[in-house]
Amino acid sequence: MTTRSFFSFSALTLVLGLSAGCASATLPQHVGEVNDIFAARNRRDLAASVPQDEKDWEKTAAEVPKLLSKPLDADGAVRIALAQNRDLRAAFYEIGIARGRFVQAGLPPNPEIDFGVRRPNDPAQPLQLDIGIEYNLTGLLILPLRKGVAEAELAAERLRVAGRVLDTAYGARTTFYTVQARRQELDLRVRALKAFQAGYAAAEELHRVGNLPDVDLATQRAAVESARIDVAEAENRLLDAREDLNVALGLSGEQTDWTVEAPLPDPPAEEVAPERVEQRAVAASFELQELEARMRVASKRAGLAQTEGTLPHVSGGFHGERDGFAWEIGGHVTVGLPIFDRNQGTVLSARSEFGAQRERYLATATSLRATVRSALNRVESAGRRARHYREAVLPAREKALAETLLQYNAMQVSVFQVLESQRQVTQTGITYVETLLDYWNARAALDQILAGRHRGLALGPAGAAPSNTPSGGGSAEAGH
Repeated sequence: MTTRSFFSFSALTLVLGLSAGCASATLPQHVGEVNDIFAARNRRDLAASVPQDEKDWEKTAAEVPKLLSKPLDADGAVRIALAQNRDLRAAFYEIGIARGRFVQAGLPPNPEIDFGVRRPNDPAQPLQLDIGIEYNLTGLLILPLRKGVAEAELAAERLRVAGRVLDTAYGARTTFYTVQARRQELDLRVRALKAFQAGYAAAEELHRVGNLPDVDLATQRAAVESARIDVAEAENRLLDAREDLNVALGLSGEQTDWTVEAPLPDPPAEEVAPERVEQRAVAASFELQELEARMRVASKRAGLAQTEGTLPHVSGGFHGERDGFAWEIGGHVTVGLPIFDRNQGTVLSARSEFGAQRERYLATATSLRATVRSALNRVESAGRRARHYREAVLPAREKALAETLLQYNAMQVSVFQVLESQRQVTQTGITYVETLLDYWNARAALDQILAGRHRGLALGPAGAAPSNTPSGGGSAEAGH
């Protein structure tokens, strides 16, 4: 009786003269590829702000305290966010995932070596040896197609991460604007509280001498306490905005002790030029370019699946057998016939994916154009409102306060009317600040769109702080 043992393994040490490129890629290469995209768009400000390797990140981290030692501005916030935001750094590492698939797709199939040992029944006879080598020829033929699919996926991933760079910059800028607005709001709320406190002090004195009814004194007291709540809420909104900015900038510990001194600037006199804004946005859109790349991926994947399904699986090799003291050597070819499984389902899935990406492309283009128009309308509307507050409403309120003071000096009105006029000035200032925040958020959104990103934008009003300032008015007939 003959016994036979057989085993096979992949010949990992056998190297063909085919190469798919370097099997590893460094983080600087990933960052550099995205930076090249921005450099091609003349946005070197963004490209130069992202460190290229861990040493650069460590160097930038060491410089952050110097940047934070001075009052922070919007551009500085963006620079710190691009250099320190960990989510953005993770996105650059994710390019390596797609690059790994690209490298893997370009590797040729491994050969296989089979060994066999047979011992005849006669112990005097020598062992019989079999050796064979097998290679997947079909896998080698479709190697360029596989590599093409992975290369298209890598290109789409670069565009996705470039969009994340814009998202990070936009988030840092708008969050910084919110901090500025909440800080101004707090200052105005404190000013309003002081006006209420002054009104209550005057009411107490008038009540003491019998010139103010109890109900009016109680009204003034309620106004003071409501104003205290307004100040506390404004403080909380400022603290929340600061923490949001800390997250956007990747700051923690002592780094969170930064300051902001400059208020929100007034809107510029010139309007945004609306010429060809939609066309510029479409041409710059990373979303559309990424969808185009995804469409190419689906198309290449469909072609690969169809080729794999129709191309017979062909493998070839050599076989040697030692029977006794002589070797017998020959070759063979194995052909797998594509009769039943021709990748029909894979082809259908890939073609359906292409159709889905095409429809998403058209839907995104429509949404992008509408978003451009909305952003442009918001910029123009908020800018007109902000300029109207600055040039008309605020001066009118201040003029009314000045006239009320003149009448107060002439003993024509009470101190409560003066304080009410002052509170109206303060409340108008708060509304103006919210309008400024609305304007600068809209400007940032429009700049973001023209830079290539339109999803995730806050185009609505900035979320005005609650205006629950009570009138706090006292008796108009109270004495001077």
